[in-house]
Amino acid sequence: MKKFSHVLLIMLLLLTSCGFSPMLKDVNLRDIKINKIEYSGPSDLVYSLRSNLNIPINKTARDAYIINIKIQEGTSSETKDKAGITTREEITIGISFEILDKKNTILAKESLSDSKTIRVTNNISTDAEIKRVEKENIITNLIQQLTFAIRAKIISIKK
Repeated sequence: MKKFSHVLLIMLLLLTSCGFSPMLKDVNLRDIKINKIEYSGPSDLVYSLRSNLNIPINKTARDAYIINIKIQEGTSSETKDKAGITTREEITIGISFEILDKKNTILAKESLSDSKTIRVTNNISTDAEIKRVEKENIITNLIQQLTFAIRAKIISIKK
């Protein structure tokens, strides 16, 4: 028992002196000023992204950033039956973004992606609805990641 307490004490000392501090600890998110977000990609995905992305835009802010977001999708056959008909497809959606200053100089860029494998049947309307729902789920997940990534990149640019 005495040995365990010594190990615990040493671990506490090491962790407290390692210099770790959370990146978003003392950051006021109101200081992040974006005056323009430009989107490109398939219109249905851009619409979904634009309507669900919760990043405030201040068009009159000085020294604000411009965000360019490109969204793309892809589908690939995962499995086929003996007749060569696809039975499972993988839907992949990728989002890449660039953060620019007012002089259009690229300050940071990053890419995010997510995918989902779905079952394919002979019912075209059911398959189309399943694809639509899964795309929405993927985009919802990517929007959360995108919001955090943009804020984190801007904060790291400012520091």
